[in-house]
Amino acid sequence: MEPIRLEVLVASPPTKKCKAMISMFEKFMTEFPGKLKLDIYYAGEPMTITPTEGFRKETGKIRKIPSAYVNGINVASKEVPDENMVRQTIMNLLK
Repeated sequence: MEPIRLEVLVASPPTKKCKAMISMFEKFMTEFPGKLKLDIYYAGEPMTITPTEGFRKETGKIRKIPSAYVNGINVASKEVPDENMVRQTIMNLLK
């Protein structure tokens, strides 16, 4: 099974909200070892990793920072998401 992709778009340098989001998503990496892949994109910097289709479609218009995606599904835009909601989204995809 392919790992679930977590994508986070943050400011460069990261703001307080951005740092909180990165920290949350890094925590998920330890909660679900080997089942997730975390990609962090910094606004204004070239992407070295091909983003998911959902990320590309969403960010093609106006990029909201910070924002986060779980397997291309937007879970946060301009605010740090509820941790339990993101965790539940990940658990649903792991079923």
